[in-house]
Amino acid sequence: MSSIRVYCTPLAIGDCVLSQEESHHLVDVLRARAGHPVVLFDGAGQQATGMLKRVARRAAVVEITSMERRPFELAYRVTLAVAVGKQHRHAYLIEKCTELGVSAIQPLMADRSVTRPSRSAVEKWQRRAIESAKQSDRAWVPKIALPKDVNDVVDQVGAFSLAAICDVAPDGWPLRNLLHTVAVPCDVLCLVGPEGGWTDDERDRARRAGIVTVRLAPTTLRTETAAVAVCAAAASASIEKPNISPLD
Repeated sequence: MSSIRVYCTPLAIGDCVLSQEESHHLVDVLRARAGHPVVLFDGAGQQATGMLKRVARRAAVVEITSMERRPFELAYRVTLAVAVGKQHRHAYLIEKCTELGVSAIQPLMADRSVTRPSRSAVEKWQRRAIESAKQSDRAWVPKIALPKDVNDVVDQVGAFSLAAICDVAPDGWPLRNLLHTVAVPCDVLCLVGPEGGWTDDERDRARRAGIVTVRLAPTTLRTETAAVAVCAAAASASIEKPNISPLD
């Protein structure tokens, strides 16, 4: 009998009461019954094993018998600051970037952004990230932040070992090459612009802040495609550095 992965926080040895949403998915959707093995994760590296003990008042109770801490999956802890596009495309972006190991996603308001997501939209995206982490066997769930202005994000580059901005400039670095120039593990900020591209003012401000321009492909990419390409490059570069000590 294969284990079912569920999200739960906090985790501790003993009985753990799942949320209504997780209980519904475990019992009503997956038809798990008492005695079924369960793997729980809190999205911050803690993982536990146990079994479904009972269902009480529509809440599933799991008995946790052991716990472990799993390191962050990639050598690069990528914060993706990405301009918000159409809602369904951004949901796709959240799902695929979570699968590829992104650390955090910062919705970005650029000069050419066309929409500002609501708090409820961000909450839905966070749930999408949890579901994607379940599917991809991640112990870490990326934090989906509330929207920020691009200038506010640029002002925070000092908190990162490396900061890059994705653009169509022909002299931009290939991202994987740039990643190989820094010691690992490390924190990386990567900015992805809106469909209309960056303005000259945004490019100049990023350059003055020490943000390196990167190019992801010889073609022009949609925002969600560029975001996935960033995370794929970081995942691939992590595989190429097998002797690192993972982030925890």
